[in-house]
Amino acid sequence: MPKIIASEQSETEFRTRPVRGVSLFVSEGVIASVTAHAEMGCLENKEILGLLIGNVLRDDAGTYVKVTDTATSGLDADEISVRFRKDSIEELFISMDGCDGDAIVGWYHSHLGIGCYLSDVDIKTHVGIFGADVGYALVIDPVESKLASFSCSDGRPHAVPMIIMT
Repeated sequence: MPKIIASEQSETEFRTRPVRGVSLFVSEGVIASVTAHAEMGCLENKEILGLLIGNVLRDDAGTYVKVTDTATSGLDADEISVRFRKDSIEELFISMDGCDGDAIVGWYHSHLGIGCYLSDVDIKTHVGIFGADVGYALVIDPVESKLASFSCSDGRPHAVPMIIMT
């Protein structure tokens, strides 16, 4: 039976964050996975896309996220755009079922040689997925060897510091 990720609102676990003042913690394995995926896409001159899976936690300072895994599936992509193929949604769900984590906490995608930022389309995508809820975007540019993290509020992107965890 498939695992349902975050199908209902449950109480957020209370756990003191490893570093005060930071709301995004990403495992080294996730960074390696996103980097490898972006490099493969770059070899084909195509952007890549996936979901960030992890846990939403809270402490006295508020809510924070630990990203522990990624999920992706077949993509329709070229050098300036990417989306999940409609015929690969079941594949995406199967990928999520095998993930370590209990919520979709963000998404990742690449830009090829144009830097790390959220375009107007990226902002619309992010707000459409997460609304005002907790959600993060990782943008990687494998051509420039750059990676950046963002959140959105009031329809605008905000750079977010991230800690990479071992």
